[in-house]
Amino acid sequence: MISADEKRRLRALKKEQKRLEELEKGNSEDERRAKLFIRRPLLELPNKEQFGKTFTIMSYNLLAQALIRRSLFPNNGDILKWNKRSEALLAELTHYAADIMCLQEMDYIQYNTFWNPELEKLGYSNRFYRSGTKNHGVAIFFRTSKFQLVDSTVIDYDQVPTANIVPRTNTLNVGLLVALRPADDPSKLLIVGTTHLFWHPFGTYERTRQTYIVLQETSKFEKSVQASHPDFEKSYKFFAGDFNSQPYDSPYLSIVQKPIKYNARCLKVISCSAAYDYADQEANTLETPVPEEFQPNEQQEKLVHDMENLHNSLGTRAISLYSLGYHLIDPENAGLDNERNEPFFSNWAHTWRGLLDYIFFVTDWDFSDCTQLEQLEDFQSKYGVLIKKLLKLPHPKEMNEGQPREGEYPSDHLCLMAEIELK
Repeated sequence: MISADEKRRLRALKKEQKRLEELEKGNSEDERRAKLFIRRPLLELPNKEQFGKTFTIMSYNLLAQALIRRSLFPNNGDILKWNKRSEALLAELTHYAADIMCLQEMDYIQYNTFWNPELEKLGYSNRFYRSGTKNHGVAIFFRTSKFQLVDSTVIDYDQVPTANIVPRTNTLNVGLLVALRPADDPSKLLIVGTTHLFWHPFGTYERTRQTYIVLQETSKFEKSVQASHPDFEKSYKFFAGDFNSQPYDSPYLSIVQKPIKYNARCLKVISCSAAYDYADQEANTLETPVPEEFQPNEQQEKLVHDMENLHNSLGTRAISLYSLGYHLIDPENAGLDNERNEPFFSNWAHTWRGLLDYIFFVTDWDFSDCTQLEQLEDFQSKYGVLIKKLLKLPHPKEMNEGQPREGEYPSDHLCLMAEIELK
């Protein structure tokens, strides 16, 4: 007959064996999750100053499941299935653990059944917005332990008037803005926005109108929140998203290089875009949105000139965080195809590769010459915003075929992330 002491010893032994099995299972699960995507490091910028508590902000186009077609992703395999891709996406977001996530192409169905409940378990609250019944939209998720939601608003680009410039077509593009109060400094106001701009290859003119609206509505929302919450002593504005524009095109240059004057390639592309007729596409004779030569007519010249005037009339501008600091930490992958020190790409698809995604700091513009690149130290001293780290982007030579790929990246876009301190 087994003694009471022996029974206790056997129970303890069994319990310890179970604990070790669970631990081993957990370790193997962690290892499995780690293989779902390529982990990239946060690279530290050469800063001497320290302002205070840090937070991280991410921008990520998730690739809407509703937009996936085998013709667009012909040899990507099973990663295109939601059950595989969702696991990799969630593992990636969990790993980087950004305090604020600006997410685009979030399926409405998956928002309700997957993203909202899964990210709530990780301590996030959110706002989501889509145009009408469109099957995907944009979202901002934020850690409730770090931020309190004060207010939010939305942008429907098709409905926002822009002086004498009317929308070229109905785009169904939207933006989203939230006002956050940091838990560790309630006197500060953090305005954060996200968007996904017009996708069309000939859509440069309309995208340039949309970036004007981004700045206008961000500034307007900040003033509205300050008026209803006068206890805020200082405010900071960030806007991140998929702008479907590269660093040498007018949608980007119009907000970072003010006063804007279009020339060279930029002028050709926006002029060509102004000539495109969305209502009668069969009548279009344009073969490419980036022609070697293009001679605009008088009406098209006026449209382009009006766009310059529109942007130059607005006392707000934007500064790209990666443009400010990425060349200091990864010079081999900065400014390869642009003069703004931006990385080479954030989108690596089957037929196209380039930089489309940005994290901007938005600030007032006094109409002085701000066409030159901002220096990191000057920026940090002037605005009280310290860029501590930036998430590394891979070099072209490190990439294989178009994404997403199992064990590589779960979207055709790569997420951007910055670690920031506020003075």
